[in-house]
Amino acid sequence: MNVKCVDDDNCFQYSILAGMNLLKPDHHKCHPLQYKQYMYMLNMCGIPTPVLLSQITKFENQNSEISVNVLYMDDNQDIIPTHTSKVCQKCKYHVNLLMLTDGAKFHYTCVQSLLRLGGG
Repeated sequence: MNVKCVDDDNCFQYSILAGMNLLKPDHHKCHPLQYKQYMYMLNMCGIPTPVLLSQITKFENQNSEISVNVLYMDDNQDIIPTHTSKVCQKCKYHVNLLMLTDGAKFHYTCVQSLLRLGGG
């Protein structure tokens, strides 16, 4: 699920919150305003936005109930894990993200189903 955030660099946070399934099914899950009320749940202290891959382990350490995997789709449409959580078995919430890139720019989106991502 792609949370449409065009006016800020919080796509990582919105995608994490989307992956935690905090919203009721009838809410507009792709709109960032739906997630702003839950931002307090994420400890982002010392983690600049946009969030770099190198900061995800720090995020997991500061947010002990959340584990994160990050996937990347290469030019051949192959899905490659770029960050694999070491704490997923210990966490209440496990979130899979897809990192989209365009040159030096990048954007995270929440993966709701790995079957759909892989084309199955």
